[in-house]
Amino acid sequence: MRRWGLPFATPCFSTIGSWLLRLGCYALSCPLPTDRPWVWLVDHTVQIGCVKLLVILGCPLADVPFGQRSLALADLRLVALVPMEQSNHDLVDRELEKATARTGVPREIASDHGTDMKKGVEQFCRRHPTTACVHDIAHYGANVLENRWERDPRWQEFVRQMHQTNQRMRQTQQAYLLAPKLRAKARFMSVGPLLRFAGRVARLLEGERRDERAVREYGWLLGFKEDVAGWLEEHGVVQKTIEHVRVYGVSGATLGELEKEWGRLSQRKSTGMVAGHMRAYARRYGGRAAEGERLVASTEALESCFGKLKRLEGDQSGGGFTGLVLALGAMTGNADEPHVRKALEEVPNKEAQGWIKRTLGHTLRWLRHHILGTAES
Repeated sequence: MRRWGLPFATPCFSTIGSWLLRLGCYALSCPLPTDRPWVWLVDHTVQIGCVKLLVILGCPLADVPFGQRSLALADLRLVALVPMEQSNHDLVDRELEKATARTGVPREIASDHGTDMKKGVEQFCRRHPTTACVHDIAHYGANVLENRWERDPRWQEFVRQMHQTNQRMRQTQQAYLLAPKLRAKARFMSVGPLLRFAGRVARLLEGERRDERAVREYGWLLGFKEDVAGWLEEHGVVQKTIEHVRVYGVSGATLGELEKEWGRLSQRKSTGMVAGHMRAYARRYGGRAAEGERLVASTEALESCFGKLKRLEGDQSGGGFTGLVLALGAMTGNADEPHVRKALEEVPNKEAQGWIKRTLGHTLRWLRHHILGTAES
């Protein structure tokens, strides 16, 4: 590392890649404590091709930092990593059962309640009644808003006019007034910035120093003033619930804690209905915690892990899963020097490569190169 004046050579990228794979392989094989209750975060992630990747991250419940912060990747351990060409509730249940060999039967499983995942987890929990199944609060809240707003013609018209306004301004000098875009996927998990933008523009249109350019492009928004105020309030109830539950989890005390967190709500019927759904969530899942116990109700750390993997893969993420999925094991846990040293001593590169070959087989990139003679698209 001559650039920094350090007396050793810089490892090349292939060496660093090998280290990541070996750390991940060690994470899948090293012993985990089975004498304490665990929480599992489970989900599928997908890329191009027919393979889904079932990922189970776990943490002993006693180590969850309730009341201090939400779960972080350093708190979690990689329990299982399973590529699945087919996925149904029976296959999910089977893989969950296999994972008990590493941590014992978990006290809790948190997931986004996707169809296959929800049924598989529920089937597992029927066989293991001490395991509580908890719905991720962010997905639950997004579903509540989606079910209400997607059937509202005013919401549909608002989104349509926002899209048309953005299209008109995209190639003009007023491009700085573009509204945030809704994501095509999971749009109700990212609707906050658009609503806050609409609220700010509405205030600007009614202010003493009105911007004529904003009036010209967004004058139509004044007709949605009350709608936007209501949507912001409904979204605020959901968002405050998510933020509280991420840190404090759910318990028998959650409903009372949420009422304090929300403060006094308006008399809007729609806001009351959304708050009712959040109360139902608190009663249902908080009621699954034993007295004095809190359960994790957010899979945010697992979603973060998926995002980090895609950034690490870069362009490779467009070619299906590769051996880099093992890097999930390197992203989680507290990888201090003794841990890394032990992992590299116990897992040679050939063992990591063997896992990749046995588990993933030929990748889409390999097949493209084999058939077409090139890895380029």
